Amino acid sequence: MSTLTRDLLIKTIVANEMKNYNGTNYTQQLKSIYHKWEHQSSDVLCKKFNKIENSNVTVDILKR
Repeated sequence: MSTLTRDLLIKTIVANEMKNYNGTNYTQQLKSIYHKWEHQSSDVLCKKFNKIENSNVTVDILKR
């Protein structure tokens, strides 16, 4: 696995949420979802990432 960063977690979460989006205004939706997740705590990001990837990432192992 590559080095884990907040940015990687955010991108993974956003990609997961966007993969089934077929509506109009794709770019606006992408920006909105990205904005939502970039302002979440690292703990919240880890929990969501772990649910998506079935992993056990903790805040302590994220590279700063």
